[in-house]
Amino acid sequence: MVDHDLLERVLRLDAEARRELRDAIDQSLPAEVAPRLAALLDARIAEADAHPGDAVPWEVVRDRARTKVATAKKTA
Repeated sequence: MVDHDLLERVLRLDAEARRELRDAIDQSLPAEVAPRLAALLDARIAEADAHPGDAVPWEVVRDRARTKVATAKKTA
């Protein structure tokens, strides 16, 4: 149940204070991961652990993305 007096006080805070409060509340709660997402993450981690040589360095991924964006801008 929501304490409406508290809610009214929170809503009177400026946007930055509300964001800070939201972040503090969010950090106080346990992380929630849906079972399907947890299973997918576990599978991807297992795959990465089984084939570490298949990893693509961040710099390569970043450069490929930049190239795709630049190409898309030229054709737009």
